Amino acid sequence: MLTAAELASMQSTQAAAMMDACKLLAPTRTTGDFGQHGVTYSEGDEIACGFESPTAQRGGTLAGVEVILNARIRLDLTNGANVTPDHRIKLTKRLGTTLSTAEVYRVAGWPRRGPTAFVVELERVE
Repeated sequence: MLTAAELASMQSTQAAAMMDACKLLAPTRTTGDFGQHGVTYSEGDEIACGFESPTAQRGGTLAGVEVILNARIRLDLTNGANVTPDHRIKLTKRLGTTLSTAEVYRVAGWPRRGPTAFVVELERVE
């Protein structure tokens, strides 16, 4: 069993390893003039995150069926607790460098909580 001090040390190490930055995009349901439904997204503050790029091993084609390339992101226990499958995540910095064009991802399923962070599966949005 981990002590509180050991767990706090692990969480601090995890936070220090999050060298990217992103913004959570919170959904708001809308209704148009003719009753059509839509969603708009409100951008939150920039937060630290750990981004894992999609790899060839995680995508491509399999028996003629296209497999979607998924990415993965780590969020601290505070920010990750607020994420739902309706959210989007905008990657703004990679390894401390601001991206010329931010990348937007859809949250694919519910985040998984670990002892030091939330892990969120993502799909790229064009």
